[in-house]
Amino acid sequence: MAEGGVTENAFGSGRACWIVLTPSTDDAAWRTAIAEAATTAGFRAVDARTPGEDPSDPRNVFITEDAAVALEAAPSAIVAIMPQPETAPDAVAEAHGVEPPSDIWHASLILARAAALAEDHSIVTASDLARRPTRLRLFGALDVVPPSSIAEASRRVAVAAAFGLYRNGGVAEGEETSWPERLFLYDEKAARNWAAPGQLDITGRPRILVYGPYFALPPGTWKLRIRFATDHEAGRREYRLDWGTPTDFSSTPIRLHEGGVYEAVIEHTWSRAEPAELRLVLMEGVIDGRLDFLGAAISRIAGPAQPRLNDNSQSSGLERSRT
Repeated sequence: MAEGGVTENAFGSGRACWIVLTPSTDDAAWRTAIAEAATTAGFRAVDARTPGEDPSDPRNVFITEDAAVALEAAPSAIVAIMPQPETAPDAVAEAHGVEPPSDIWHASLILARAAALAEDHSIVTASDLARRPTRLRLFGALDVVPPSSIAEASRRVAVAAAFGLYRNGGVAEGEETSWPERLFLYDEKAARNWAAPGQLDITGRPRILVYGPYFALPPGTWKLRIRFATDHEAGRREYRLDWGTPTDFSSTPIRLHEGGVYEAVIEHTWSRAEPAELRLVLMEGVIDGRLDFLGAAISRIAGPAQPRLNDNSQSSGLERSRT
């Protein structure tokens, strides 16, 4: 982002302005920088959780991590700042005292809600900040000096890669993000005899083999692509792939005739920011068989204003992988 304003002057409108600051390990430094800029401009920076504050008080600049809180206040303007999204789960775990995988679910929902603001509000992204602007002019009145980042690379490489989806704030159409095997959950009986995530002994009754990762996505139509490999026995079975939220999803049958490496594709439309779940379901009992889940990739193929699937009807495909 070039040095200068991200919004027109919203002060003097008679209502407060709000900043949505998504979780990161740089949170404290950002709050200090915003408070200093507000004081210099003759305003007060107020944490939205502070009791007794009027959320519409035009003397205040309110700060919240959750865009839903800001929208509920009906402010004169909102700016979202999304620094270091890869560190969001670590920041959520520390601030809220939650353990994995709850930190992933919580952090991704906050980021998804902030990304959804891109349709109507301004967003300062991690990519903007990587260009090292000397100041950010917010609301035409606040000159915020971006703090130097103290963020360290996450030890959970797969998690950090997934949160890289939000480095550009609003998610660009067609941009694909990989979700490796370690992000997902597996049927305990199928997975217990294998050392690596995604290696499954599917012997037994019909059941869900793979599910998760409950990583929240902003509104729009999202395409899921999964890859998996089967031996001869598992390659002669029927499966079902579900994709969407836990309560609103699309489904497609997968009928195999031989072992091999396969790729399946399905689409579903999110009407609001909600956690995403895929389910790979074994539809029949088997006496033997191995399936290796090889991860997934997601991409937004349409924004919320022009969904390609108006009724969330099934759209999918299955093909034998060339690799």
